[in-house]
Amino acid sequence: MRRSLLTAALAVLVLTSGCSFLGGGGATPTDTDSTSTSTPTATTTPTTTPTATPDPSESFPDGYGETGVDDSRAALSSHVDSLTNHQSFIVDINGSVATPNGTQALRQFQSVDIDDDRALIAVNGTSGVERTSYFGDGERYLQVDPPGADNTRYNVTNATLEPRGFTGSGFIAPVLTNVTFGGPNATTTENGTFYAYSATSVDRSVLRSLLGPSVDPENVTRFDAGLVVDEEGIVRRLSYQAVVDRGDDQLVVRVGLRTYSIDEVDISEPSWLDEARQADSP
Repeated sequence: MRRSLLTAALAVLVLTSGCSFLGGGGATPTDTDSTSTSTPTATTTPTTTPTATPDPSESFPDGYGETGVDDSRAALSSHVDSLTNHQSFIVDINGSVATPNGTQALRQFQSVDIDDDRALIAVNGTSGVERTSYFGDGERYLQVDPPGADNTRYNVTNATLEPRGFTGSGFIAPVLTNVTFGGPNATTTENGTFYAYSATSVDRSVLRSLLGPSVDPENVTRFDAGLVVDEEGIVRRLSYQAVVDRGDDQLVVRVGLRTYSIDEVDISEPSWLDEARQADSP
């Protein structure tokens, strides 16, 4: 596979709020994403997930029903509104493009503490460049750390934290809109009821918006997607995967989103904050 395609595909994974994303991870996203990237500091108090049992309830989150996603706009609003009504949360997005020559990966980790008006956003991947943003006290502190020694850069700007922009809605929206899901597999735990939906079809005419403009929809030989949503309508897991033929090679694109540590995040100031302030001083 030519590197130009890989570069173009990964460009869709520019992980800024409001963007669409590349790839996925199987019919029902239940496994922890394993992209090898570092994670910024954000303290959480984990909860234990008990063994699940089937739930006969016929009540569904807003926008969902017994035959799939009934209203994509309502489903997206349910996720964003419900999530931002909590004190804090983490949205973790991983993407990868696998080729015969290797795999490139990208991760965006978004930890948001609404009560304390703080957030920590980190983007890193196989390119080696790490970008970390800390929001606090009306400022955004940016650290860009390329490979090598003594080349870290900083920037400080005025910024208002907008939690809705860090809910992963830019990744979730095109999937809810363009992928058709079947009926749910409802599971009840002591933490509530969760609904798992698996894709039954996808609108091939929009595959370029899901997989990148350089991907010919006619070359997509397989597409799988799945999501898990809780009682509030918060998308706890969402993933999709595509297999793309490219000449004699195959491209496998995967992306997964996880929402977790709801009401359990405590964000501390990063250790490099003073360096950022000094670097930004006139």
